[in-house]
Amino acid sequence: MIAGAGSGKTTSLIKGLASILAIHGERLRLRRQRVACITYTDTAAREIWTDVGHNPLIHVSTIHSFLWSIARGFKKDIANWVAVRIQERIDELQQAAAGFGPRVQQRTRDKNARDIVRYQKQNAAIATVRSFTYGTGSDYAKGILGHDDIIKVSSRLMIHSPLFRTLVAQQFPFVFVDESQDTFPIIVEALIAVQRQEQARFCLGFFGDPMQRIFTTGIGTIPQQDDWKAIPKPENFRSPAAVLNLANAIRRDGDELVQVGGRKQKNGEQEVSVVGTARLFVLPTDDHRDERVAQVRAWIARANGDELWLPAANGDPVKMLVIAHRMAAKRLGFGDLYAALNDKAPEAFKSGFLDATAWPLRPLVSFLLPIAEATRDNRDFDAIQLLRTHSQLLAKDNLKGVDVAKLLNQLREASNQLAELMGPQSQATIRDVLVLATQYKLLAFDPRLAAYLEDIGADAVAEDWPTDGKQEGEEGPSIEINAMAAFLACPANQLRPYQAYVNEESPFSTQHGVKGAEFDRVLVVLDDDEGTHPQFSYEKYLGLKELSNRDKKNLEEGSETSVERTRRLFYVCCTRARQDLAVALFVSDPTSAAAHIRGLGLFPEADILVL
Repeated sequence: MIAGAGSGKTTSLIKGLASILAIHGERLRLRRQRVACITYTDTAAREIWTDVGHNPLIHVSTIHSFLWSIARGFKKDIANWVAVRIQERIDELQQAAAGFGPRVQQRTRDKNARDIVRYQKQNAAIATVRSFTYGTGSDYAKGILGHDDIIKVSSRLMIHSPLFRTLVAQQFPFVFVDESQDTFPIIVEALIAVQRQEQARFCLGFFGDPMQRIFTTGIGTIPQQDDWKAIPKPENFRSPAAVLNLANAIRRDGDELVQVGGRKQKNGEQEVSVVGTARLFVLPTDDHRDERVAQVRAWIARANGDELWLPAANGDPVKMLVIAHRMAAKRLGFGDLYAALNDKAPEAFKSGFLDATAWPLRPLVSFLLPIAEATRDNRDFDAIQLLRTHSQLLAKDNLKGVDVAKLLNQLREASNQLAELMGPQSQATIRDVLVLATQYKLLAFDPRLAAYLEDIGADAVAEDWPTDGKQEGEEGPSIEINAMAAFLACPANQLRPYQAYVNEESPFSTQHGVKGAEFDRVLVVLDDDEGTHPQFSYEKYLGLKELSNRDKKNLEEGSETSVERTRRLFYVCCTRARQDLAVALFVSDPTSAAAHIRGLGLFPEADILVL
């Protein structure tokens, strides 16, 4: 099923699940089979799980959890894969060391040497690992696989093992994939391999919209097989007429889907279309951005006769969408954290910062911060559940011969110290938090993170940068080393406002984080000057700036450009609005920019405004 924003894809998926249970439920129950519904995020999984009434015949989870539920029994295959992976990593590091030139810094050479030794030790220890578990980060010597490992090992098993494919179909004869455009290509390939082998014994369904692919790791368009059924769904039930017209104009150069309908509301006995508004405000890139945004909101409040557009200190009814940049970071109080993982940081850090998936952040936002807050709020049950989920100390195999009462007291003490270190008034750094977690062995860190805790001293600082901001190439080891030094030195109390931002608990939201959400009033802020994500550029998309050499090369090769990525992100943002949409574009020359945009046919000319 390919359907645009506001079309009710998830509703269709839920109805499909209900139909499967009505038709096949008894047979599934007798055979101890389930229907798998795979989603992109834990939040989406929880929502669908609630929608299906927590039915035990339906397995709702992220792709990682789904794959691990099947693969964990193949211990020998996993061990073989891990051994090969470790050796590949050693070979990569040795090859990198052999290619180091005279400009490579000594600390980069030292880190490379330590990493080689670390992986060699893991290689020697892997033979003694009796079982494997799925954790936040990988630690092969302890039998812990991380997120990336689960994708790689499971997809390999599915693609290369007929037995594994049969097992998948026997356990889950129906597999539905939500937000399919963001699914890893290798996973799509693996699921198609199951469908080809099992034929009528396995039903595979994809629900998505290629125009809403905003993560670079996603496949986008699912390659349709000859025997598949395509289900078009052109309706839009969310957008008012003004926003629907804009959405179709944005898609015009992206694909051929034209959405129809639009949001309706009751007027007596009749249903009438909601007109709504969609305006573009072109503003100068000066030092008064916050004031400019406030001016825009005041103008809309007067023009629409809607005081809810006026700025509010608490419970702001206007949702502001930004590309994780300084405007949100500065206002919400995580400016240092933003700078560490965005300014002159590896692209993987920048991308992972948008949804808290960057590997330095994972253990902090998924475990350490939640347990600190649960402890501070006296939510003991939540705290122990987090420890059971994330800490190897409470794993069944590790409790044999242990004084459990003493262990629980130690964990309580560790949790209390975490709550203090991560409190709003604390002066502790992220390094302090991670060192405490290491001392109490609260969880097994990703070896990449563990290496930096050992290798970078508490008072380490980044060395001076060349004037062009580059060292050994944009993805060179020194880029990561400097970013990690800055990250570990960040105040730990900035993690809470950052998490609130990512979890949509603030008036701001990341433009990447609102897919599937909807709001009555939406203000989208477009500001390339404050952004640090070269893969997106609104000025290039709108024709206000020339394409880069890389974009031109990608065009020649038929590859994706920043223009296409930005078009999709803009579409996602604008289609969140149920009533009124405002787009604030910051540029150096608002008058000429507005004149150019009027010729693009995106917004009606009367709805493109300058100060």
